[in-house]
Amino acid sequence: MAMALGSIAMAADAQSADLYRYVNDKGITVLDRSVPPQHVSRGYEILDGDGRVKQVVPAALTPEEREAARAAEREQKRRHSADETLLRLYSSLADLDRAYSRQVQQIENLIATSEAGILTLNAQRDDLQSRAAMQERAGRKVDPQLLRELAEVEAEQRRLQRLISNNRQDIATVNDTFASRRQRLEQLLAD
Repeated sequence: MAMALGSIAMAADAQSADLYRYVNDKGITVLDRSVPPQHVSRGYEILDGDGRVKQVVPAALTPEEREAARAAEREQKRRHSADETLLRLYSSLADLDRAYSRQVQQIENLIATSEAGILTLNAQRDDLQSRAAMQERAGRKVDPQLLRELAEVEAEQRRLQRLISNNRQDIATVNDTFASRRQRLEQLLAD
């Protein structure tokens, strides 16, 4: 009698044991009591005694997929950090708009200062050219110091023109940056 009960228990255990479904090297789906080691990395399913899927073990990632997953995780962390910084800097859209206006105003002030400098340099250049012309009309050779000063004034004018051009590009960059910040802040504040 004890032996009969043991046989019944073993049969019940066999029926409740998990089965594994995997695809072999030939592309055939196999149902077995274990997964051979060479097939584990391809993924498999664990079935209960009634043939229902209990768990799906996904295929192992390729090195490229692992690197892509790591890159996505890094990007997600970077985005989260940027969002936290944005929320720490600006509590509302009005705060962001004020910061934008201040930054653009600062750059416009730099442009105005450079333009005023160019006007001053124009007056200096005109004075130097007038003095050089007077020397030539008098039949004298133009003073080399005067020519050096004229070259320095013209070089400074070119430098200020480049600075103005760079400042205008900075305004375009600030416009783009704040537009994307504003859009993201709207999303974050809506959540």
